[in-house]
Amino acid sequence: MIPGAAHDSSARDPPPLCHPGTRIKINERTIDWFYDEIKQELILWISGPAGVGKSAILQTFAAKLASAGCLGASVFISRPNGRDNSHAVFITIAYQLAVHIESYCAVVSELLAFDPEIVKKSMEEQFKMFIVKPFVENKIGAGGKTWGVLLDGLDELDKRDQQGKIIQLITAFAHDHPEVPLAWVISSRPEPHITNTFKQRRLSYKFKEEYVPIDSPEACQDVERFLRSSFNDIQVKFSHMVTKGWPEETKIEKLANAASGLFAFADVAIRFI
Repeated sequence: MIPGAAHDSSARDPPPLCHPGTRIKINERTIDWFYDEIKQELILWISGPAGVGKSAILQTFAAKLASAGCLGASVFISRPNGRDNSHAVFITIAYQLAVHIESYCAVVSELLAFDPEIVKKSMEEQFKMFIVKPFVENKIGAGGKTWGVLLDGLDELDKRDQQGKIIQLITAFAHDHPEVPLAWVISSRPEPHITNTFKQRRLSYKFKEEYVPIDSPEACQDVERFLRSSFNDIQVKFSHMVTKGWPEETKIEKLANAASGLFAFADVAIRFI
């Protein structure tokens, strides 16, 4: 599996999280979609440029699902950190599903006891054995609650062709088996090959899409809120060094304008300061 990819892994500590009071609308829409009993889409695609805060949105969502006992699996892919093995994506999902769903664990354990080589087979065969067979043939979780499966940073997987294949496998599965209690959330940059794959799949299956822009009014307000809160924290932590009224209002506004709604910029600036 991909080590350190889960939402609560120590390898990702501290994980990116939505700052309190930010990304409220998209977080609310995501929660409403997941708990909608008559939702037409079992797949949510969250896209946006690098550094806009997609991972923080998924991390916040994963934490909410985990606290509600509805998180099936979460895979936070990161190329710089070596968490980008495309061959191990569905193995990682299977491991986490087995940890969270006892009946699934029993089925998959039996499959692996019979054929341990499943983990070395193609992605299509892994998907068939770890997803289709347990949930369709064995009807794991039928009639029960929905489990969320989260894939963050799909575009960072090591093999570009496998990125599109994952989308194809999941959308075909959701189309063919809408009764299965799995809801998928995929986040990525809007890379052309990923966008084109989703557009092609839309012809056969309707999925929900959320685009996270950089410089929307909401994003700019959220970044400014984050900056002000972070400066307050610095004042409290370093009260013996920082004078009252630091920093000047004009400097906060200048930094917020420079960030232009990009959370990665604001986060790096605060870490430096």
